[in-house]
Amino acid sequence: MKKIILIILITFYHNYSQGQDVIESTEPNESNSNNTILTKKDWLQNKLNKKVTYDKTAKDLIIINRYDGLLECYDLSLNKQWAFKPSDTLRLNNGGNHFFYKNGAIFTAYMTGYVYALNVRNGSVFWADKVGIDGEKNHFTSQSLAIAKDKLFLTSRTNRNLYAINSLNGKLEWNYELVSPHSYRPYLALNDKVFINNDPLVNSFEIETGKPLIQKNFESNIGKAVTDGELIIIPLTRGDKIVSFLPDTFEQKWEFIFKDEYYNVGEKIFIDDDKVYFATETNGDSSGVYCLNAKDGSLIWEKTIEGDIKKLEKSNGTIYGYTNEKMIFSITIKNAELDKIKTKYQPASNIEIYNESLYYYAKEGLIKYDFEKKKEEIVVPYRGKEKRRFNSQILFIK
Repeated sequence: MKKIILIILITFYHNYSQGQDVIESTEPNESNSNNTILTKKDWLQNKLNKKVTYDKTAKDLIIINRYDGLLECYDLSLNKQWAFKPSDTLRLNNGGNHFFYKNGAIFTAYMTGYVYALNVRNGSVFWADKVGIDGEKNHFTSQSLAIAKDKLFLTSRTNRNLYAINSLNGKLEWNYELVSPHSYRPYLALNDKVFINNDPLVNSFEIETGKPLIQKNFESNIGKAVTDGELIIIPLTRGDKIVSFLPDTFEQKWEFIFKDEYYNVGEKIFIDDDKVYFATETNGDSSGVYCLNAKDGSLIWEKTIEGDIKKLEKSNGTIYGYTNEKMIFSITIKNAELDKIKTKYQPASNIEIYNESLYYYAKEGLIKYDFEKKKEEIVVPYRGKEKRRFNSQILFIK
């Protein structure tokens, strides 16, 4: 019966692709999947050009993941090396998805269900996947790709499937159909388990087999989960709080409730040296940046930032973030010293620090801010048609 289904699906895909190369369909490990008879909307097709080979010598490059779907590579002198634009999708858009880089290989996904592993030196394709033989559906949005035990984890908003994909060849290792289509936050891997946010649920699975372990309903929208190696720490929208729980039992250990006017931590949270750092948005005039003890949730310090904080991250012992009001701030982790930079352009990406300068992406292009000269300039202009620059991404490979 399964062979008949496979033949039908491959034939359907060939007709759909209108003469393009047929991508091989792959079957998952069925031992723990709750969706073993995959349909045209959730089947995963794989085309392997070459198995991923990692290259630690790839350096001195800048990768830009533009919101309009174009992936660009420059050298540190800002000479363009290559650009990758999928030709097999009718709707080109990165969907707010963030690529993952590892030793010369880029793993990237598009909203219409395409996933690629690329060679960073020339942009060539190691392997390509397509989820669904269902046209241009919105499968992947706001996904942050990462690798755990040679597996990529992606969740589709269309078919609710969690896909564990072999990062070396793109083949499907296992899949599991989730309860909710709302699975936009980065997953968390700890030891041999992977934790998936599936609002309002958190699910844990064995990484290797896909065996479902625990499902907990937090009765709230959930932000990005982080860990200190012992506890899972996660922000909740309802109640405006941060909670921690044990990874093996989901038993809650502590909670921290922040100010009433603050909300939406989302992905603005990370852990460094047994401390939890997170930022909020606000219903008032100012947002909060907090530092907690990861072991017991006690407050270490709090800072107030005018406006809504949209980004928070760490680089070289300093916390960087920005607001919607064209303001970048920094807080030193060592002594919690706060500094602010008023910018000409509105940041719409992560922040990178290189050679005494700060870089970010905006609708105008790649922006450089020189710390010493206190000068800001566009170093790579944006010349595309799409004017929105939300959820762009940059990476300096040094």
